[in-house]
Formats: sequence, C-alpha cells, structure tokens
Amino acid sequence: MAAVAGWAYGLVNCILYQAMYREAGAALDEEMVRRYATAMEAEPLSDRPMAEQLAALRAVLAADGPLAGTFDPYEGQQPFGEAEFRGFLARLADELESRGPWPAAPGRRRGGRLRRFLFPR
Repeated sequence: MAAVAGWAYGLVNCILYQAMYREAGAALDEEMVRRYATAMEAEPLSDRPMAEQLAALRAVLAADGPLAGTFDPYEGQQPFGEAEFRGFLARLADELESRGPWPAAPGRRRGGRLRRFLFPR
C-alpha cells in the first residue's frame, strides 16, 4: 500500500478537532455526516480538489494506526472511540462520493461559510 500523504491526516485531524471541540462531543450520527459533507462542499477544508480530499479520506481509513486519539477531550467529555470515528469518516466519504462527480480543479471559496455552517451562532 502506498504511503498516505501527511496533508490527508491533517484533513482527518481537522474533522476530528471540529467534532470534538466545536460540537462538544456530539454524536457522530447521520445528521452530522450530512452537515459536514455540505460544509466541505461549500468551503473545502483543503485547497485540494474535492476528489483528492475524498481519496485522502479513503486512504487514511485504509491505513493502520489510530485516528481518534489525536486530541485529548475536554475534562468530563468522553473521547470518540476508534471504531466510532472511523465509521463516521467512512460515512462522510460515502456521502461526499454520492454528491460527485467532483471537478478536477478545486472549488474553494473564501469567506468563512464553512465556519458559519458548522458553527451557527
């Protein structure tokens, strides 16, 4: 298996960080999958094309090694289990794939829409 690019783990860490700290450990349910997919579509987490981000998610999921333990949870907050977080990422990748096909060029938009969508006030 080919080595996974470092930026792919950065993408996964960004998703984990948002889920742990911005969502306060909310359930990684289907609603959150759809919300994250819509947000990533509106304002990608990376300047790479969405097709590459999707491939990166799949590559990280196929690689060995823990993904859910990168950050310590807030005091009193339960961390996500490895299987739980990997399941969420797999469902997120499936949801993104269902919204394709994605153009080869990145569709990045500036202006903070991702932040406003994921974290409404």
